[in-house]
Amino acid sequence: MLSFRSFFAALTGLSLAGCSPVALEPRLPGRVVKAGEPVMIDPHGEYIRVSFMNDGSLIAGYQAQENGRSILRVAHSSDGAQSWQGIGEEFSGATANFDMNNAMPSQPPSGRVIYAYRNHDRTGADWHYTYFRISLSYSDDGGVAFKYLSTVAERVPSGVNGLWEPYLRLARDGTLQCYFSAENDAGDQDNFMRYSRDGGCTWSEWIHVSGGNVRSRDGMVGVAPIDNDGKLIAVFENTEDGRFSVNYVTSHDDGYTWALQCTRLYTARNGRICGAPQDTRPATWEYADLKVVYNVWGTLVASFMTNEDWTEGANGYDGAEMKVTTSVDGGRNWSGSVVVGPAHSHWPGIFNRDPTHFLALYSRDEIGAVSQLYELVN
Repeated sequence: MLSFRSFFAALTGLSLAGCSPVALEPRLPGRVVKAGEPVMIDPHGEYIRVSFMNDGSLIAGYQAQENGRSILRVAHSSDGAQSWQGIGEEFSGATANFDMNNAMPSQPPSGRVIYAYRNHDRTGADWHYTYFRISLSYSDDGGVAFKYLSTVAERVPSGVNGLWEPYLRLARDGTLQCYFSAENDAGDQDNFMRYSRDGGCTWSEWIHVSGGNVRSRDGMVGVAPIDNDGKLIAVFENTEDGRFSVNYVTSHDDGYTWALQCTRLYTARNGRICGAPQDTRPATWEYADLKVVYNVWGTLVASFMTNEDWTEGANGYDGAEMKVTTSVDGGRNWSGSVVVGPAHSHWPGIFNRDPTHFLALYSRDEIGAVSQLYELVN
């Protein structure tokens, strides 16, 4: 990845699982309690994303690195993430030639498992890119074996113009939406959405979500429902202020148009920036990394990793903690942050397991990719 690549801000809504974001009872913001210890998914895994399957079980997609190979894997849990079993692979290839990551699995009502991911070719001693793609594969056996389905977006490299971080959701009318980030140059990036009415075989025109009216690295977008009437919130990185922060925009028509004006969600303390390190970024960079916002039955929960509290001498990346903040008023106000993953927690995400619990998803140096259960309490 490029030195300006920053952090993933992906929101996943209950609509993907056929649920509605309805609060069970009024909740207080910021009341997050640990409900379990970390559960291993894969000792070599990172960047984990989880969705419901139609039978209520869970499916996880992630990348693993083993013996110089990049592997896109699938894991399954039938006990609410008390345990995970590896069930399949979407891809395995030499890391020097293939940059495969940003896995996002989902199972629409049809029963077919779809799996979005970045799918880039590269070559040479410097691993320079030769082609950028956001791809979609499918499985008709529950995520064991996959076949290529379509390319959501593609580009030949020209300067800095990569494609990154696909995020899938189902609109209320059953249309499949794929959100992603597209670079214009090293200092400018926009968020887009394309939709498919035939299960991901063909795609619409590109629809701007954010960044079209400003020069900013808007990226790593994700989306969640705010209510049951088509109002959505999209959260993303932003650099209008010169350092990375986390902003959001809203849609009132289920994602087909988006407001031009963005609003600040999170700014890292102590002069840190909101943006994640990549392979070519100096280890001394400081950051907060927003990962996922879920609507957990009426409470928006945003997760991010940050080194805003790290002490001098700690490595910026390895000093990071995973934190969450919550909103009980549709994203207008957010609570203080709560640590849900200790220092050395990377590439976090979350998932709304049930009306009162969510899964913290992260990889950690000592143990690999894990899920950990947390409870929202009043």
